[in-house]
Amino acid sequence: MATADKSNLFSNLFRDIGKPGGSIAPTTMLAIAILVLLGLVAGGFLLHSRLDKLHSRLDKLETDLAIAKGDVESTNERLMSLQREISQIRQDQSSAAATIARLDNRSSPTAQPTSPQNTAQPTSPQNNVLQITAVEAKLIREFLMKIDAFKPKVAAGLKVGDTIPEDRLLDFSALLTQGVPKLKNTSYTIDQNGSIIIVSENRIVAILDFVNVAR
Repeated sequence: MATADKSNLFSNLFRDIGKPGGSIAPTTMLAIAILVLLGLVAGGFLLHSRLDKLHSRLDKLETDLAIAKGDVESTNERLMSLQREISQIRQDQSSAAATIARLDNRSSPTAQPTSPQNTAQPTSPQNNVLQITAVEAKLIREFLMKIDAFKPKVAAGLKVGDTIPEDRLLDFSALLTQGVPKLKNTSYTIDQNGSIIIVSENRIVAILDFVNVAR
Protein backbone atom coordinates (compact mmCIF):
# COMPACT_ATOMS: atom_id res chain seq x y z
CA MET A 1 0.00 0.00 0.00
CA ALA A 2 2.83 2.35 0.89
CA THR A 3 4.53 1.60 -2.41
CA ALA A 4 1.37 2.44 -4.32
CA ASP A 5 1.04 5.75 -2.44
CA LYS A 6 4.63 6.66 -3.30
CA SER A 7 4.04 5.78 -6.95
CA ASN A 8 0.92 7.95 -7.01
CA LEU A 9 2.82 10.76 -5.30
CA PHE A 10 5.56 10.84 -7.88
CA SER A 11 3.09 10.32 -10.75
CA ASN A 12 1.08 13.35 -9.60
CA LEU A 13 4.32 15.29 -9.21
CA PHE A 14 5.42 14.76 -12.80
CA ARG A 15 1.93 15.14 -14.14
CA ASP A 16 1.36 18.47 -12.41
CA ILE A 17 4.76 19.79 -13.42
CA GLY A 18 4.11 18.80 -17.01
CA LYS A 19 0.81 20.66 -17.24
CA PRO A 20 1.08 24.03 -18.96
CA GLY A 21 0.13 26.70 -16.47
CA GLY A 22 -0.88 24.05 -13.96
CA SER A 23 -0.44 24.69 -10.24
CA ILE A 24 1.58 22.43 -7.96
CA ALA A 25 -0.53 20.59 -5.46
CA PRO A 26 0.53 20.48 -1.77
CA THR A 27 1.40 16.81 -2.08
CA THR A 28 3.73 17.70 -4.93
CA MET A 29 5.40 20.37 -2.85
CA LEU A 30 5.85 17.88 -0.05
CA ALA A 31 7.39 15.41 -2.46
CA ILE A 32 9.83 18.05 -3.70
CA ALA A 33 10.73 18.99 -0.16
CA ILE A 34 11.31 15.33 0.72
CA LEU A 35 13.52 14.85 -2.34
CA VAL A 36 15.55 17.96 -1.51
CA LEU A 37 15.89 16.88 2.10
CA LEU A 38 17.00 13.39 1.09
CA GLY A 39 19.52 14.91 -1.31
CA LEU A 40 20.87 17.17 1.42
CA VAL A 41 21.10 14.30 3.88
CA ALA A 42 22.88 12.09 1.34
CA GLY A 43 25.21 14.90 0.37
CA GLY A 44 25.94 15.70 3.99
CA PHE A 45 26.70 12.07 4.72
CA LEU A 46 29.08 11.84 1.77
CA LEU A 47 30.73 15.13 2.71
CA HIS A 48 31.15 14.03 6.31
CA SER A 49 32.68 10.73 5.18
CA ARG A 50 35.10 12.53 2.92
CA LEU A 51 36.05 14.96 5.70
CA ASP A 52 36.78 12.02 7.99
CA LYS A 53 39.08 10.54 5.36
CA LEU A 54 40.82 13.89 4.90
CA HIS A 55 41.30 14.26 8.66
CA SER A 56 42.75 10.75 8.84
CA ARG A 57 45.13 11.46 5.99
CA LEU A 58 46.13 14.79 7.54
CA ASP A 59 46.90 13.08 10.86
CA LYS A 60 49.08 10.53 9.07
CA LEU A 61 50.92 13.27 7.19
CA GLU A 62 51.53 15.17 10.42
CA THR A 63 52.89 12.01 12.05
CA ASP A 64 55.19 11.33 9.08
CA LEU A 65 56.35 14.95 9.18
CA ALA A 66 57.17 14.72 12.88
CA ILE A 67 59.17 11.52 12.28
CA ALA A 68 61.00 13.13 9.37
CA LYS A 69 61.87 16.18 11.51
CA GLY A 70 63.21 13.88 14.21
CA ASP A 71 65.37 12.04 11.67
CA VAL A 72 66.72 15.33 10.31
CA GLU A 73 67.60 16.59 13.81
CA SER A 74 69.31 13.28 14.63
CA THR A 75 71.27 13.42 11.38
CA ASN A 76 72.30 17.03 12.01
CA GLU A 77 73.51 16.16 15.51
CA ARG A 78 75.52 13.22 14.14
CA LEU A 79 77.07 15.44 11.45
CA MET A 80 78.03 18.05 14.05
CA SER A 81 79.56 15.32 16.23
CA LEU A 82 81.58 13.98 13.28
CA GLN A 83 82.76 17.48 12.43
CA ARG A 84 83.94 17.96 16.01
CA GLU A 85 85.78 14.61 15.93
CA ILE A 86 87.45 15.48 12.62
CA SER A 87 88.48 18.86 14.00
CA GLN A 88 89.98 17.23 17.10
CA ILE A 89 91.90 14.67 15.01
CA ARG A 90 93.31 17.47 12.85
CA GLN A 91 94.39 19.36 15.95
CA ASP A 92 96.07 16.23 17.32
CA GLN A 93 97.87 15.67 14.02
CA SER A 94 99.03 19.28 13.93
CA SER A 95 100.23 19.05 17.52
CA ALA A 96 102.09 15.80 16.82
CA ALA A 97 103.68 17.27 13.69
CA ALA A 98 104.76 20.35 15.67
CA THR A 99 106.29 18.09 18.33
CA ILE A 100 108.29 16.17 15.71
CA ALA A 101 109.45 19.41 14.10
CA ARG A 102 110.49 20.81 17.49
CA LEU A 103 112.41 17.65 18.35
CA ASP A 104 114.07 17.62 14.92
CA ASN A 105 115.24 21.17 15.55
CA ARG A 106 116.67 20.08 18.89
CA SER A 107 118.59 17.29 17.21
CA SER A 108 120.19 19.61 14.64
CA PRO A 109 123.93 20.50 15.04
CA THR A 110 123.08 24.02 16.25
CA ALA A 111 120.77 22.77 18.94
CA GLN A 112 121.85 23.19 22.54
CA PRO A 113 122.66 19.94 24.38
CA THR A 114 119.91 18.83 26.69
CA SER A 115 120.49 18.14 30.34
CA PRO A 116 121.05 14.50 31.39
CA GLN A 117 117.86 14.62 33.42
CA ASN A 118 115.71 15.13 30.28
CA THR A 119 117.72 13.01 27.84
CA ALA A 120 116.34 9.58 26.94
CA GLN A 121 119.21 7.14 27.28
CA PRO A 122 118.38 3.54 26.32
CA THR A 123 120.43 1.06 28.30
CA SER A 124 122.70 -1.46 26.56
CA PRO A 125 122.21 -0.10 23.00
CA GLN A 126 124.93 -2.50 21.81
CA ASN A 127 122.50 -5.40 22.38
CA ASN A 128 119.86 -3.96 20.06
CA VAL A 129 119.67 -5.33 16.54
CA LEU A 130 118.05 -2.06 15.48
CA GLN A 131 120.31 0.74 16.68
CA ILE A 132 118.42 3.73 18.06
CA THR A 133 120.27 6.94 18.92
CA ALA A 134 119.58 8.92 22.09
CA VAL A 135 117.89 11.67 20.08
CA GLU A 136 115.70 9.15 18.25
CA ALA A 137 114.85 7.42 21.53
CA LYS A 138 113.78 10.75 23.04
CA LEU A 139 111.69 11.53 19.98
CA ILE A 140 109.96 8.13 20.14
CA ARG A 141 109.28 8.41 23.85
CA GLU A 142 107.90 11.95 23.72
CA PHE A 143 105.69 11.14 20.75
CA LEU A 144 104.19 8.06 22.41
CA MET A 145 103.59 10.04 25.60
CA LYS A 146 101.94 12.77 23.56
CA ILE A 147 99.38 10.34 22.11
CA ASP A 148 98.94 8.57 25.46
CA ALA A 149 100.37 5.28 24.18
CA PHE A 150 102.44 4.44 27.28
CA LYS A 151 100.18 1.65 28.49
CA PRO A 152 101.88 -1.64 29.46
CA LYS A 153 100.83 -4.59 27.32
CA VAL A 154 103.50 -7.20 28.12
CA ALA A 155 105.42 -8.36 31.19
CA ALA A 156 108.88 -7.01 32.02
CA GLY A 157 112.08 -9.01 31.50
CA LEU A 158 111.91 -9.62 27.75
CA LYS A 159 115.14 -9.67 25.75
CA VAL A 160 116.21 -8.84 22.20
CA GLY A 161 115.37 -11.82 20.02
CA ASP A 162 112.31 -12.87 22.00
CA THR A 163 109.03 -13.19 20.14
CA ILE A 164 105.84 -11.31 21.02
CA PRO A 165 102.29 -12.28 19.97
CA GLU A 166 100.73 -10.17 17.24
CA ASP A 167 97.81 -9.10 19.44
CA ARG A 168 100.26 -7.37 21.84
CA LEU A 169 101.78 -5.15 19.16
CA LEU A 170 100.90 -1.65 17.99
CA ASP A 171 101.86 0.16 14.79
CA PHE A 172 103.96 3.31 14.90
CA SER A 173 102.25 6.45 13.64
CA ALA A 174 103.15 7.57 10.12
CA LEU A 175 104.08 10.96 11.61
CA LEU A 176 106.65 9.28 13.86
CA THR A 177 108.13 7.12 11.10
CA GLN A 178 108.65 10.30 9.07
CA GLY A 179 110.85 11.64 11.87
CA VAL A 180 112.53 8.27 12.49
CA PRO A 181 112.52 6.43 9.14
CA LYS A 182 114.20 3.32 10.58
CA LEU A 183 110.93 2.56 12.40
CA LYS A 184 109.19 1.75 9.11
CA ASN A 185 107.99 -1.86 8.90
CA THR A 186 108.29 -2.22 12.68
CA SER A 187 105.78 -2.22 15.52
CA TYR A 188 106.05 -1.76 19.25
CA THR A 189 104.70 -2.59 22.67
CA ILE A 190 105.27 -1.37 26.24
CA ASP A 191 106.32 -3.59 29.13
CA GLN A 192 105.44 -3.25 32.81
CA ASN A 193 108.60 -1.20 33.45
CA GLY A 194 107.65 1.37 30.81
CA SER A 195 110.27 0.23 28.32
CA ILE A 196 109.52 0.64 24.64
CA ILE A 197 110.00 -2.69 22.87
CA ILE A 198 110.48 -2.41 19.10
CA VAL A 199 109.50 -5.49 17.10
CA SER A 200 110.09 -6.62 13.53
CA GLU A 201 108.40 -9.76 12.22
CA ASN A 202 107.19 -10.58 15.75
CA ARG A 203 110.75 -10.63 17.08
CA ILE A 204 112.25 -7.99 19.41
CA VAL A 205 114.94 -5.94 17.64
CA ALA A 206 115.40 -3.16 20.21
CA ILE A 207 114.45 -2.33 23.78
CA LEU A 208 114.45 1.30 24.92
CA ASP A 209 114.72 1.18 28.70
CA PHE A 210 114.94 4.81 29.76
CA VAL A 211 117.15 5.77 32.68
CA ASN A 212 116.88 8.98 34.72
CA VAL A 213 113.92 10.16 32.72
CA ALA A 214 111.03 11.88 34.48
CA ARG A 215 108.00 9.82 33.49
